[in-house]
Amino acid sequence: MVGAALEEDARLTALFLWTHQSSGDAAADGEDGDEDREEAAGLALPFDVVRRFAQPMGIDLGHWTGRVVGQAKGVVRLLAVAERERELFGAAGVGAAAGWIDSDPSGGLQPALFPEFEARPCPAPRRGVGRAVADDAELQAAGATVLDRVHGAMLLQAGGHSGALRTTIEAERRRGPEFLRLANALSALYPRASPEKRLLDAMILAAPR
Repeated sequence: MVGAALEEDARLTALFLWTHQSSGDAAADGEDGDEDREEAAGLALPFDVVRRFAQPMGIDLGHWTGRVVGQAKGVVRLLAVAERERELFGAAGVGAAAGWIDSDPSGGLQPALFPEFEARPCPAPRRGVGRAVADDAELQAAGATVLDRVHGAMLLQAGGHSGALRTTIEAERRRGPEFLRLANALSALYPRASPEKRLLDAMILAAPR
């Protein structure tokens, strides 16, 4: 279901969605109010449930808290993609990144991600929720993950930045199959009515055949 070749943040996201799909669909069906709240706030599971699938896979929840998930009062929440805009694109947001991509199509999305970390060896935490400063520096040193790039492209789609999105998808196609492979996998796992699934499906349709 979830291959070992996936990076840790992608494994966490896929396992979270698969578990939510397996355990939460029956409760969610027919509860439009709960579904609307989940769409706005991100999908949620009890901490013990997430810990049981994360630990055997070697996933450090604390490492990804505030970046991929949030934790509060015994509940782990998969962050909505919209919540990652500042982290991925900095204070200027996705619009500025789209302008940069349009002005330099050869660069693609990757150099536009995490602009606030450039030339900052010891970054100060921009957000609480338990994420360590050292984790941020380590993550940035390793570069953007495939999940980061998928989320970045989803934000381009949400913002209507079609030119930058096409440039990004073409750059990812040249890089290799991982980007679209992960996008397709996540599309199959997100709830049908979720905004993330709608963004992924629209983004995948924009990919060259």
